[in-house]
Amino acid sequence: MGRKVLIAMSGGVDSSVAALKLIENDYNPIGVTLRMWRPGRDKHLEDAVRKSKEICKRLNIPHKVVDVRSDFEKCIVQDFVEGYLSGVTPNPCVYCNKQIKWETLIDLADKMDVELVATGHYARIFHNANTSRYEILKGVDPSKDQSYALWQLSQDDLSKTILPLGNVKKSEVFKIAEKNSLFYDNLSESQDICFIPNNNYRDFLIDYAPEQIRKIGRGELVDEEGNVLGFHNGFYNFTIGQRKGFKMGFGGRRYVKKIDAKNNRIVISKEQGLYSIEIVLNKINWVSIPSASTLEGIVKIRYNHPGIKCYVKTYGSDMLKVTFDEPQRAVTPGQSAVLYQGEKLVFGGIITTEK
Repeated sequence: MGRKVLIAMSGGVDSSVAALKLIENDYNPIGVTLRMWRPGRDKHLEDAVRKSKEICKRLNIPHKVVDVRSDFEKCIVQDFVEGYLSGVTPNPCVYCNKQIKWETLIDLADKMDVELVATGHYARIFHNANTSRYEILKGVDPSKDQSYALWQLSQDDLSKTILPLGNVKKSEVFKIAEKNSLFYDNLSESQDICFIPNNNYRDFLIDYAPEQIRKIGRGELVDEEGNVLGFHNGFYNFTIGQRKGFKMGFGGRRYVKKIDAKNNRIVISKEQGLYSIEIVLNKINWVSIPSASTLEGIVKIRYNHPGIKCYVKTYGSDMLKVTFDEPQRAVTPGQSAVLYQGEKLVFGGIITTEK
């Protein structure tokens, strides 16, 4: 019997094929489905649990369900709400991977005397014998690469992790699933935030934090010089780069350039005002190297960003300044910025400011 591995199972095609790949490589997988906090989506959640159980039954492997709803709401949902109401746009999926998925799997693995964990993410992990570090590499399918969302994982996390789909293209995953009767087409592959129905931030905030929302009230719309151009019904209605929702004309298109939550003020600008040449990052996690005072690479400033060449240097005691080769549009505080050198993920951090 091969080494035991806890594998996160969602009931979808990726985790199902990942489990099959583990079996084919002589591992002994145990399926684990995390019961998340998803208001108004109980049926979707129960479908995921049911389908995960069915997949594990077909593969003849054990299956467990772990209730993480309380931790998920406290660590992910409340953090998102607090961040959004302070004027930043957090990336909860990044935090969830580290704080919920990996921490839960590794903690459970320790209790069960299991050495390894696995997920269906499209990324690769490589141990560099020369540096003695574990590296995160992009998945071989560029259209599905998910390495960006894994930048917060520690060296200890990576040392215990297998990513069976890192060397597989999505098209091949579908073929494997169909051949082995593992295919379910009713579970969404959406990249929307799982706990926000229809990805509607505004409605979610009104439902989840009604008293905080009621206190916000009416605020000013100002230009880049601070001149008042009009009014709005609360900064939480806006995101960086947004063009609609001003309820007035300005003799040309205007976009949200900055959200000043403290003063309930929205700064708007013309298209060219949305572009930034540099950003400052905090909460840095060095992955493939211990650290560096200066370096170059390609940085992604959001999940679907194509990446831009940049130059990085230390900024203060624990921050980094990233200067782009070309100005980038709608840089958003709170989002993750991840630096690559070739296929290698060097570090990630949180965008605090832009210029």
